[in-house]
Amino acid sequence: MKSTKFKTIPLLLVALICLSLPATLWAGEVDITVGAGVAAVPDYEGSEDYTAAPLLMLNAKWEQGYYAKFMGNRLRVNVIPSNTWSVGPVLQFRGKRNSDVSNNKVADMKKIDSTLEAGAFGGFNFEGWDASLQWVTDTSDKHDGDLTTLDAGYAFDAAGLKNRVGMSMTYASKDYMDTYFSVDRKDADRSGLDRYSADSGLKDIGINLSSNYAFNESWGLTGLIKYSALLNDAKDSPVVDDEGNSNQFTLGLMATYKF
Repeated sequence: MKSTKFKTIPLLLVALICLSLPATLWAGEVDITVGAGVAAVPDYEGSEDYTAAPLLMLNAKWEQGYYAKFMGNRLRVNVIPSNTWSVGPVLQFRGKRNSDVSNNKVADMKKIDSTLEAGAFGGFNFEGWDASLQWVTDTSDKHDGDLTTLDAGYAFDAAGLKNRVGMSMTYASKDYMDTYFSVDRKDADRSGLDRYSADSGLKDIGINLSSNYAFNESWGLTGLIKYSALLNDAKDSPVVDDEGNSNQFTLGLMATYKF
């Protein structure tokens, strides 16, 4: 288990990096787009049931190439003046899993509170192509784990829409996998599920598509669909294999406004 002192380091680094941004940044020209809508998401990671969740977006990009992008549960800030390369901190929210989930057996397992993950990312964007590598770690003593995500995509215009298609894969540490996919003796007694120990490894791969239709220079409508396949010990967990589904979908729709 990581010490509390160690887990505060990513949050401190995020704060220091943001504070170190040049003062000229805030005086530069900035394009801001906001969005709000609703998404259908799995009740918990690995669930076969779905629930509605708010879908929020904020995209602020400065002419020098700096940006702050918030989408769904993740905030990324690019701290280098480049329109091709990006490097910066990440904050990511992960929701709780408790007795409110629809599956009765999973609801009987120990409660996992929501947590804030922090880390860093690096990536590039060139002629429609983009790719990034991200690492985050738990900061709230909830799963004590790390997640490393590689994603890539291509943006293009078609049928009057601005589209992006992408794919991703995530590697999860032992602590993360143990928290969300293992079934210890107490959980087995409470839920009736078989005992199971999940190890680190490639947790999922996914594909996604988003499309935006612009009604005018300001207003637009964005739809998105994401499919993720849980793999290895995540897929084989009784939480998923017996009570859930390794095929995970997210569907979202939101109105956008560009200032």
